[in-house]
Amino acid sequence: MNTKKPKIIIYFLLIFVALVSVFGAYEYIPRILADKSWISDLGYEEDEVHTLSFDRFGKRSCPQIPVNIGDDKYKLGFDTGCGSGIFFTNAVEDKIDFDLISETEALNRDGSHRGWEKRVTINEISVFGDNYKNIETSISDWSMFSSEKFNGTIGLAYFKSKVITLDYSGHRIAVSNNAIDYTKLDPDKYVVLPLYRSTSEGQQELPFFEAEFNNEPIIIYLDTGKNYSYRLDTNCDRSMQDKPTDLFDTPLTIGSLELMLQDITVVNDIAQADGLPYQTMIELNSDQIWKCNLLITFDMIEQKIIIRKL
Repeated sequence: MNTKKPKIIIYFLLIFVALVSVFGAYEYIPRILADKSWISDLGYEEDEVHTLSFDRFGKRSCPQIPVNIGDDKYKLGFDTGCGSGIFFTNAVEDKIDFDLISETEALNRDGSHRGWEKRVTINEISVFGDNYKNIETSISDWSMFSSEKFNGTIGLAYFKSKVITLDYSGHRIAVSNNAIDYTKLDPDKYVVLPLYRSTSEGQQELPFFEAEFNNEPIIIYLDTGKNYSYRLDTNCDRSMQDKPTDLFDTPLTIGSLELMLQDITVVNDIAQADGLPYQTMIELNSDQIWKCNLLITFDMIEQKIIIRKL
């Protein structure tokens, strides 16, 4: 009787189980051990803390949150760079109910077809228990924005008068209607800065704040929907439209916090929004939140950003 085949199968099964166990330990143990002290520091109740998922593995992943449409739940990217507030892609077009307002063709720079965009009205959505009715938004081809299929994104416009904390390492997001008691916040742990608002059309909901680079005050734009970060150098020949290749480390001071941004791309075309006191020199995105192990809180009640290095 040939017993070699069953032994080989068992051998490969054992290897598979070992690999799954190692991956599980790598992926889940850091979550379990992640610092939770911020929950009480910032005054959150237990039922205000939710699981935060991501669109992929690793330190270039971007956060996702659940949004209810009708009786179904969909994961949308939590994208602080979503100036329109919310939009969907054709990945969910056949799954959700909407009323069509108009349809337009998007073109590439050379005039070729890029995709279709539909202006639509959705009767109601729910985000962490808050309901929003008669949402006018868009449904676009997902391939216009990404090489991987996604459902859409939602931004800070749906978190007005709330406090939101993103804990990437612990895979948590907390959302509260209650104001933070800043007298109880340890200044040695938390950097608190004002959020600036641009007056540029479509950018009023985007988060900007002040930092220091090369001993000069600058503006940072924080975009959780991107997984590469950028530094402005008008003398370089690289655009944000190019695939990131040359990556550099960049020292940065945010309040009392000294950071080394790792592997960011130098480009010549970071957009300069109106109404800000300094030039936007850094676009700080999800990759740096991961790499610098940052806890980010948006206080949309007091219009502040709170940053802690975990």
